[in-house]
Amino acid sequence: MNLRKARVMLLRLSAAPLVFLAVFVRPPWALESGIAFSVEFAGYLFLLAGLTIRMWSFLYIGGRKSRELVTEGPYSLCRNPLYVGTFFLVIGAGLCFENLPMLAATVLVFVPAHLIAARLEEKHLERLFPTEYASYKRTVPGFLPRFRNYRPKEELVVRLRTVRRIMLDTVAVLLLPEIEDLLEVLHEAGAIPVLWQFP
Repeated sequence: MNLRKARVMLLRLSAAPLVFLAVFVRPPWALESGIAFSVEFAGYLFLLAGLTIRMWSFLYIGGRKSRELVTEGPYSLCRNPLYVGTFFLVIGAGLCFENLPMLAATVLVFVPAHLIAARLEEKHLERLFPTEYASYKRTVPGFLPRFRNYRPKEELVVRLRTVRRIMLDTVAVLLLPEIEDLLEVLHEAGAIPVLWQFP
């Protein structure tokens, strides 16, 4: 199994418990309560932030990954902006689904899995670009952005495949609140059991 397939499989496996919690765990508060609205609204903000970070990162990395070391735009702020964006998305999903156990699982499952995936990716880049990557790693943090490092690129060539990926990501993220609403209806109708209503 090559590095890319191993990384993708690891990330998919880390998502499985999050999906289980999203489907079978419900909050104790009423669906139309103020707390439900506040938690969902915070989730939307996190989703939009994560989607924006991922779209920006894809514009820079799309079609260039493994061919050249990308160090501009979001990649000048931190080495793993896609993972940072994904972390915001998962936090946003947990809030949109009003699911505090899902948020806890994000920390316990998602974060370690992505740290491992990021390390596997770094090893790959260290083999491809030994000198350049060592210098890049010394000056650019892994996850927490260093804003004084910011370096834009004057011109970007964006591949059609990258645009398709951004569109798919956008549609998937925008569907999350609708999926949550559908799950609420199915739970209310008894079509999907609630295995745990957290306190």
